[in-house]
Amino acid sequence: MSRDFLAVELAPADGFEPRWRSPLERALRDAPPGIRDLSRTGKLHVHGDVGAPPGVEVVRVAPDRALVLCAAADVERVRGELGERVVDMSAALAGLEVRGERLMRRLADLDLDALPAAGAVAHVPATVLRDGDAFRIFFPQEYADHVGAVVLDAAAGLA
Repeated sequence: MSRDFLAVELAPADGFEPRWRSPLERALRDAPPGIRDLSRTGKLHVHGDVGAPPGVEVVRVAPDRALVLCAAADVERVRGELGERVVDMSAALAGLEVRGERLMRRLADLDLDALPAAGAVAHVPATVLRDGDAFRIFFPQEYADHVGAVVLDAAAGLA
């Protein structure tokens, strides 16, 4: 089972049954093209120097800290390779991708040419990465409904 977000739902026969869901699932249900849920990405916070295990992206967030991104299925393997200085943040951080610099400028006051960076997106602390016209935003999952609503509202204003 992947390390996604646990939501408990009523099951027809047994009462309650755990189901793995993204915290952005409801908020992004009607998202236009160019907005994508990345919450199922593996997210590991690492203290100290970080090598680059196969199949991961290492994002330096401070001189002595990094955010390591990988496929959800690879979290346990990568965590084992990185050792004890790792904190698995996969369930604690939601993630989304937005396309378009105009949209990102509506969401954050960050210098988009100096990414990756930590700052506020929709007034929520976040880490923002850039890949051309795509911006990946990782933030505390408890703000998913708020960030999702702000992103959709900002996107609608550009349509």
